[in-house]
Amino acid sequence: MNRRNFVKNSLKASAATTMAVTGFPTIVPASVIGKNAPSNKINIGAIGVGRISRDHDMKETLPFDQARIMAVCDVDSKRLADGKKYVNDYYAAKTGKPYDGVTMYDDHRALLQNKDIDAVLISTPDHSHAYLGIHAVEAGKDVYLQKPASLTIAEGRALSNAVHRTGRILQIGSQQRSSTQF
Repeated sequence: MNRRNFVKNSLKASAATTMAVTGFPTIVPASVIGKNAPSNKINIGAIGVGRISRDHDMKETLPFDQARIMAVCDVDSKRLADGKKYVNDYYAAKTGKPYDGVTMYDDHRALLQNKDIDAVLISTPDHSHAYLGIHAVEAGKDVYLQKPASLTIAEGRALSNAVHRTGRILQIGSQQRSSTQF
């Protein structure tokens, strides 16, 4: 027996003994066989569910199996109801079963208190972006924020400071800026 075969056979024997003694691999994570655990999904709340949110932010987020929009928030009750219907209808069409899993909020502070929400999409009028972004990161949420991030340097600095202080992730959307028509 040469050295290479000796090492190979020794490793096989060692691995077989380890598996026999420990019961490995009788319990393996779902990810080993290519499945994603429900707890691995990013739960998202959408703050502001008007045209920009429905035509861009929610529309582009919904197809990702790793994410789930579970809440919508808007101060306009018609837009709020339309936003909930939009998300519920998407998930119903995707699964082929009725779906009514989206919670509505008319106050962003209540949505941000929901511990099940990991991140938020903020698609509100420009003047509220920095304010809502600061509230979201301070509530422990990661944020996708429509442009502009702020209207003043002071607002931008406050938002940047909040992100650095909390260690949360903030991404500013800039759709269409790299498109050929611009």
